[in-house]
Amino acid sequence: MGFIWSLTKIGIKIGLVVGAVKLSIDNDVWSLKTENGSNGYEKLKKYILPGTIVYKEKLPSPEEVKINAGSRWNSSVNSVFEYLNSAPARINSGVNSLYRSASDAVSTK
Repeated sequence: MGFIWSLTKIGIKIGLVVGAVKLSIDNDVWSLKTENGSNGYEKLKKYILPGTIVYKEKLPSPEEVKINAGSRWNSSVNSVFEYLNSAPARINSGVNSLYRSASDAVSTK
């Protein structure tokens, strides 16, 4: 199974590279004509770059990311340690309920 998975990953990588090269050839990126290059650059500015500028404005600031990541990390650590702190009581109550059910089963016989 590992061989098939690695072969699939290699195939996907090769497919992406071949697709990118094919797309660049279809758009005359490798052409020596300067008109094709300037037309491609104009298309890039018109269709691609405005989307990246709008997307960049929607991103949170680095300070917000630091604060959110820190608070989530601290919250996760606190919940893990709260769970570990309550584990002995949970185990004790589980053992007690098993003991009670076993003693009830023995006493009814």
